[in-house]
Amino acid sequence: MAKSKLALGLDIGSSSVKLVQLKEAKRGYILEAFGVASLPPEAIVDGALMNSTAIVEAIRGLVTQYKLKNREAAIGVSGHSVIIKKISMPKMTQEELEESIQWEAEQYIPFDVKDVNIDVQILTPPEVDTGTGQMDVLLVAAKKDMINDYTSVVSEAGLTPVVVDVDAFAVQNSFEVNYELPKNETIVLVNAGASVCNINVLANGLTT
Repeated sequence: MAKSKLALGLDIGSSSVKLVQLKEAKRGYILEAFGVASLPPEAIVDGALMNSTAIVEAIRGLVTQYKLKNREAAIGVSGHSVIIKKISMPKMTQEELEESIQWEAEQYIPFDVKDVNIDVQILTPPEVDTGTGQMDVLLVAAKKDMINDYTSVVSEAGLTPVVVDVDAFAVQNSFEVNYELPKNETIVLVNAGASVCNINVLANGLTT
């Protein structure tokens, strides 16, 4: 059975654009292409795109340089327009949580809920009895206009954005694909960029 083609990995950073193409193999993944294109100063400030033209040209240049036929891309976002919080809520299913979070999120994020995309994940395993009827939940909110800005430059460069992730979680996913998460241990993942540093602490395989 043929393996599905992986999306291009696109890291739009404050100083450069990085692109990677992987191929799935029997024993993992093969690196088919990797490129970096520098951006002019202040093309991106605090996660906001200030020079979209330069970013589009950088993406196009990398795709052309490596003669990539794949047009689907996965991107990551970070900065002041992204909020990540661990909150406590009454125990419920993931489906119930996704329905109720739209009403609960206002008290946890500094933006109007109409202006953000919200995602949630239950951190407390269902078999764990906390004794309080509560569970830990990871709440992520990203401003819609920021997401639109990033997906727009990707589209203008001739690619189709199929995944928008948070940078810190993208690093976590990459780590989990390559290494087993040890039980009863704490792992700290550090993503050091030119202007932003993301730190993700994992305990028992979960973001804390």
